[in-house]
Order: sequence, then C-alpha cells, then structure tokens
Amino acid sequence: MIELSPPIQYRPISQIANPIAHIPSPFSGKVLPLSAHPNAAIASGMLGMGVCVQMRVPLLLSPCNGQLIQIRRNSCEYLMRANNGLKMLLSLDISSEFAKPEYLKANSFGKTVVKLGEPLCFFDIPLSEAKTMAAIVLLNAQKLGACYYPLKQVTAAKEPIITIARACAL
Repeated sequence: MIELSPPIQYRPISQIANPIAHIPSPFSGKVLPLSAHPNAAIASGMLGMGVCVQMRVPLLLSPCNGQLIQIRRNSCEYLMRANNGLKMLLSLDISSEFAKPEYLKANSFGKTVVKLGEPLCFFDIPLSEAKTMAAIVLLNAQKLGACYYPLKQVTAAKEPIITIARACAL
C-alpha cells in the first residue's frame, strides 16, 4: 500500500508557532497546494510533501547550499541534497514546445555543488506563453515537524516557500 504525504497547508508566517527552518523559494510566483500540479505523481503527494508555484518567469534558483544529484527531463527536473541532508525535487512543467535546447539560456550541467540563490536553469520563453507550473517536493521529510507555506506570493531566493515548525504540545 502506497502512503501519500500529508499536504502542506497555508498558514501566515506570523501564525506559525515554533518555526525552526525556512526553505527559500527556488521560484517566483503565486504559491498553490501541491495538488494543483499537472503531474499526477507529484500532485498526489506520492513522491513527498511540497508546494507548487505558478511562475511568472521560468527561472529556477538553488534554494540551498548543497549538492546537485541529478538533472532530468530536458533540464526541467533537479534532484538536490541540501547540506543539512534534506533531499528535494525541483520540477518545472514547461510545454514540450518550449522545453528545447534553443529556449534553455542557462543551466547547471556538470555542476555538483551549488550555492543558495545560484541559477540552476532559465528558459527564455515569450511572456505570453510562459504559463509554467513548478513544484518543490521534499523527498525525505518524514521525520520533520509540521510544514506550512507561509506566503501566497514568493520571490526566488528571497522569501520562504516552506516553513518547518517544531511540533508543540496541545
């Protein structure tokens, strides 16, 4: 039996009790529940808990200092391990028409070590066509405390996309 991850709920940052860590956003745009992602495996929580972002610009920045484990799907999926051990999947859902080398203007091929805020990829897509959904999925977050998305809009590498809170007694 497959166990699905619990969804990450919205809670304003000022209302999160005992925050212990903030994960900076790798994307800029409107934050949505993971269930909004078009990929069923991601949306279901089968891979782990996370959130989606309706991106304004298809630019992906590193959300942490860590290791780049793998790049897949024409530079649209990045597997990372943060220096603190947290593993993440960063996924861009770009139309196949634009997920081509001629639109990929920056990438991290050949890199193994990345720094917070470092560009991982950028697709130069016309703004009228750039309806890109992205997701950050925490792959090994089973032992973390409660997770929330504290903002409804985020700016890449400047604002937290996920806040981890220490469990507190009720």
